Amino acid sequence: MNDSIFSSRRWSFAKVKPHLSHSFATTDVFPMSRLCFVVLAFVSPVVSVSAAESFEAFLTKNCVRCHGADREEGDMRIDRLSHDFKAAVDTHHWAETLDKVNSGEMPPEDEPQPTQDEIAAFVMNLNSRLQEGRAARMAVRPAVAHYRLSRKEYQNTVYDLLGVRYDPAKPGELNEDTLWHGYERIGSQLSLSPSHVDRYYHAADIVLDRAFPAAASKTHKVRKTAAELRYGGGKSQQEALDRFGIKRPLRYLLFPGRVQNALSSNWFGKTGPEHSGLYKLRLQASGIRPPGGQPAHLSIGKQTSEETVDGLVEFDIRAPEDSPQVYEFDVFLEMPASLDFSVVVTDVVDRRSGAAFRNALTSRGGYVFTHSSETALLNPNAPQMFDGDGNGIFSTVLLDWIEWEGPLVTEAEKSRRNDVLPPDDATAKVVAEHLQRFAQRAWRRPVEQEELEDYLETYRIEREAGEKATDAYRIALQGVLTSRNFIYLVEGDPVARERLTDSELASRLSYFLWSSMPDNGLLLAARNGSLCTTDLQSDAPRTDKMSVVLAQQVDRMLMDSRVNRFIDDFARQWLQLHRVGMFPPDKKLYPGYDDWLETSTRAEPVEYFREMLANNLPIDSFLDSDWTMANARLCDFYGLPEPRTGGFQRVSLKPEDHRGGLLTMGAVLGLTSDGTRHRPVHRGVWVSESIFNSSPPSPPANVDPIEPIPPKGTKITIRQRIEAHAKNASCAACHRNIDPLGLAFDQYDAIGQWRTHERVPTGVGEDPMVDASGLMADGRSFTDSVQFKQLLLEDRDKVARAFIEHLCTYALRRVLTVDDEGDLMTIEEEAKKNDYRVKDIVRAVALSELIRKR
Repeated sequence: MNDSIFSSRRWSFAKVKPHLSHSFATTDVFPMSRLCFVVLAFVSPVVSVSAAESFEAFLTKNCVRCHGADREEGDMRIDRLSHDFKAAVDTHHWAETLDKVNSGEMPPEDEPQPTQDEIAAFVMNLNSRLQEGRAARMAVRPAVAHYRLSRKEYQNTVYDLLGVRYDPAKPGELNEDTLWHGYERIGSQLSLSPSHVDRYYHAADIVLDRAFPAAASKTHKVRKTAAELRYGGGKSQQEALDRFGIKRPLRYLLFPGRVQNALSSNWFGKTGPEHSGLYKLRLQASGIRPPGGQPAHLSIGKQTSEETVDGLVEFDIRAPEDSPQVYEFDVFLEMPASLDFSVVVTDVVDRRSGAAFRNALTSRGGYVFTHSSETALLNPNAPQMFDGDGNGIFSTVLLDWIEWEGPLVTEAEKSRRNDVLPPDDATAKVVAEHLQRFAQRAWRRPVEQEELEDYLETYRIEREAGEKATDAYRIALQGVLTSRNFIYLVEGDPVARERLTDSELASRLSYFLWSSMPDNGLLLAARNGSLCTTDLQSDAPRTDKMSVVLAQQVDRMLMDSRVNRFIDDFARQWLQLHRVGMFPPDKKLYPGYDDWLETSTRAEPVEYFREMLANNLPIDSFLDSDWTMANARLCDFYGLPEPRTGGFQRVSLKPEDHRGGLLTMGAVLGLTSDGTRHRPVHRGVWVSESIFNSSPPSPPANVDPIEPIPPKGTKITIRQRIEAHAKNASCAACHRNIDPLGLAFDQYDAIGQWRTHERVPTGVGEDPMVDASGLMADGRSFTDSVQFKQLLLEDRDKVARAFIEHLCTYALRRVLTVDDEGDLMTIEEEAKKNDYRVKDIVRAVALSELIRKR
C-alpha cells in the first residue's frame, strides 16, 4: 500500500497522529526530573488493605500538612495526586515523592520525622504501586511508535543517501523543530501538519534536482587579482605605483566596519558561479595588526548587519604582510549566491578606529595598495591605518587574489548516486529491482516489492503518457522520499513486541551516534540478523550478554568521522546552546562583545566535549579542569596566552584564570543572562537541568517580580534583591534549592567576564562587592565557584547518572520513565567500573538493554 505523502497528498493525519509520539508520550514521563529511587530486590505487586491504610496514613501525617489544601509548597499537592497508577497521570510526581522521602530530603529537618520503619514501609508500598502500574501499562502500550526525523537528521540523511547538500533550516524550507529542554528530536514534540507535508514535498524536489540535474554543470575556475577587483582594473592606482618605481603587485584592503560581497558583480562581473553546489574558494592574503593586538579574523558568509556576516567560514589571518599565505575552504552556495567578507572587530579600539576609517572613505570604497610604506604615497590625504612608526592601528586583511572553483561533486557523493537510476531501456523487472534497492536504503529496512506497487504503477502510467523514463522514475523516487517510512523512524509491529528488530536497532544506533541513516556495514549486519544475536553459551552474566557483532559495530561507529555529528548535536542540545545570543548583550555595557566572540563561546563547550570523548576522559572534567579548548578570540577574552595556531586547541589554565569545566565557560554564563545583567536564578536552573537533570517547578502564578532599586536607594547586588524576594513563603522552598547553584557564579557578569564588583546601573553609592558564597540544600557550604565545583565533584555519582539520563533521552528520542530505572541502573554500574569515562559511558548506553527495547 502506498503511504507516500507525495503520491496523493492524502496522508490520513487522524490515523497518523497517535503514532507521532513515542509509546510513553501519554504515560508517566519525567520532565527533566531525576529517576533515582531504590529498586527493592523483591516487592509483591499485591497491596493489602492494611498496607493501603498505612500508605494513606503516612501521607496524611507527614506530607499533606505542607502539600495540601492549606499549604502548597513547591507547587505540589499530595492530596490531589491520582492513585490510579495504571493510568500514570501523576506517576512522575509519585516517583519524585519516593526519591525525596528515600533520600531524607522530605519531610524537612524542621518538621516532625517519621521512624525508619515507617519510611521503609512507605517506600516499599509506593514502589510496589509503581511496579504494578508499570506492568499494567506494558500490557497495553501502543504496538508501533513513529519518530519524525529532525531537520538536522533529514539534512544528514539525504546527504548520506544521495550525496546531496540541502539546508532545511533555510527560510521557506522545513519547519523548525519544537524544542523540549533544548532537545530537538523528542518524538512527542515533533508533530506533522499540512504545512510540513508541503515542505517535505518541496524538499524532495530540491534533493532530486541536485542529485540528478537535467544537464550536468561543468566545473569552472576563475581567479581575480586585487587589481582586477578595482574599477578599471586598478589602472589609476598602478600608474601611481609606477611613478614611485614600486614593482610589487596591488593589494586590496579589507578593514573592520565594512562588509564586502566576494561574489558581487563588482568583483567577478559575469564570471561568478551560476549553479548551486559545492565550491572551493581560495584566496591569498596577509594581515596587519597593532603591536600586542590580535590577528585579523576574517568571517565569511551571509551579511547579517552593516558590519557583520553569519560566519559560515571563519579563520585568523596570521600571515605577515610580507609573507602572504593561500587559504582554501569548501563552501556550499545556493543561487543566487552572495559570499560576504567581514574583518571582525576584536576590541573597542578596533571598533572605533575601524568605524572612523570607514566613515572617512569616499563612496568609491576601499583602497588598493601594495605595502604599508606605500599607502601614504598612493593616498596622502586619505585616512591612514598606520602610525608614525609604521605600525598598524587596527587589524586588517590585505588581499592579493581570490579564486573560486566549482560546482564540485566528490567521488564519495557520486558513489551514493550510482545505480539509483535504471537504464532508459530497462524492463519493468529491472525498474522494480532498482526501486526496491533504493527504498531499502532510504527506509533503512528490508522492503517487499508489494510495498512499492503504487510507486511502480505511477511509473507505468507516466511512461504510457509519454514521459521520459528518467522523469517517470523520478516520480517514484519522490514517493519513496515523501513516505512516512523515510521521514519517520518506525519501531514496532502489531504483535506489540518489546524488543527492536535488527533493522530498527541499526537505525536507532546510527541516529544516536551519527545523526543519520545506517551505512552499508550496519545494514548488512542487520540483514544478517547478527546485531541482536546474543552468545547464550557465554559464562558472562545475562546482562552482559550481547552480540559480538553489535559491540564491533558500535566501536567502529565511535571511530568513524560521522561521530562528530553526534558530538555537535548532542552537546548543543544537552547544554541548550541554542540560547547563546538569544539576548544580545547591550553594546554600551559590553562593548567588547562581538559576533566572533559569540560564535567562539558557542563552539567552546562542543569542542570541549569532542576532546573529552576523543581521550575518554572522566566526567570530572565537565565540572572542573586545568584546561579548556580555545581559539584566539577566546584566549583574548579569557586573558590567556595567544595560541600558536588558528582554530580551537587545548590550552592550559591556571587558578588565576578563573576558568575550568563547563560551568565557567562564556557560553553557559551568557545563555543564562538577559543581555544587560546576569541572572543567578536562571543559572541555577541551568545547572539543575543540565548537570543534575532535575527541572525545578514553574514559579507560582502571579508571583511578584524582584523589586528594583529606587533611584535614591543604596546600590545592592542582584543577590541581595533575590534574598529579599525569596523571603516570600511561596518562593522560599524553590529558591533554597535553585539559588545556590547560580549564586556560586556571581563573580561572572552577563557575558562571562570575571569581576569582583557588580555593576549596578541605578541607586547611589559605589558598586557593591560580589558575594559568591552559598549553602547547598543538604547543608554543605561554599565561598565561591571554586569550592562549589569541588562540592559537585563530591556528587560525581549523581552527575554521572544525570549525564547517562541525558544521553538516553537523546538516544531514545523520548523522555525517560520509571519503567527505565532498572536499565539505567545497569548502565550506571557499568560506567562506574570505568571511572565514569565519557566514551565508555556512550558505549555502555549504545550497548545497553535500554537501546534494544522499544
